[in-house]
Amino acid sequence: MTELNPTLTPSEEPLTYCEVHPDRETALRCNKCGRLMCAECAVPTPVGYRCKQCVRQVESTFFNATQRDDVIVAVVAGLAGALLGGLEKAIGLPLLFAVLLGLPAGGAIAEVALRAIQRRRSRYSPQIVAAAVVIGGLAGALLVTYIRLSGIARGGAVPLNILAQSIISDLGLLLFVGLAAAACYGRFKLRS
Repeated sequence: MTELNPTLTPSEEPLTYCEVHPDRETALRCNKCGRLMCAECAVPTPVGYRCKQCVRQVESTFFNATQRDDVIVAVVAGLAGALLGGLEKAIGLPLLFAVLLGLPAGGAIAEVALRAIQRRRSRYSPQIVAAAVVIGGLAGALLVTYIRLSGIARGGAVPLNILAQSIISDLGLLLFVGLAAAACYGRFKLRS
């Protein structure tokens, strides 16, 4: 703790500014590195306020995945999402069942993806897995719809707007894929 100079009045004490935002006056310091920070830069932790750089360094120890792991997660989640999205579109689950089965299906996809990378995680794994499930689920449903409609058209080309309308108008499919993606995102965000 620094002592105040008794010869300076409070208005004469030197002003300090945030190291990230030099236009903001502050007296708050990171309790780990001592960096000056404003209220926006301060991150509350159980041991006091820390700067975002120190918090990121601590968090980085938990993220041990490689870029290869991110690719594996994307492929596994995308394929599983395509399988489930195509299956949902082929069966045509009632809305209630689509809602009830979306979260468990997402949990299963997340578990398979986590096992494929031996439970390693990167900083962006939750976003990658959720995006892969959405893209894969919609692609699988699109493929099933295309196969159905091309059979009706007897081998003719199916217009893209009809395919898109078939997917967009299926609320059960959208909820199913969205809930599965949310479950995957949440499972990857867990620290355990």
